[in-house]
Amino acid sequence: MAKCKTNFDNLCDRELLEQILRTVQDSSSASAGEKSHQRLYDNKALMDLLHIKDKYLKKLRDNGYLGYSREGDKYWYSQKDVDDFLIRFHYDAFATNPLRPIWEGGDL
Repeated sequence: MAKCKTNFDNLCDRELLEQILRTVQDSSSASAGEKSHQRLYDNKALMDLLHIKDKYLKKLRDNGYLGYSREGDKYWYSQKDVDDFLIRFHYDAFATNPLRPIWEGGDL
């Protein structure tokens, strides 16, 4: 390693490497924290969350509507898989006047 220079604006090689190492460690611990907050669902948890039955969940998987990961006979769904599915099949409200009352009397 080179010796430190007397100018404080310039870092010596050792200080520069230590600063780079700290930056890498900080970024890796931040990304590890983000990964640990990502939710994973198994079949039962996702069926409970979406209020669907196992046959419908299998149909969503088989038709490619819902992404998943598989290990053996166990299926896993990430929060991103679920979010992508919900965004893909989201429909905006089609009412033309949002201030109009939903029910104006009479039979529905």
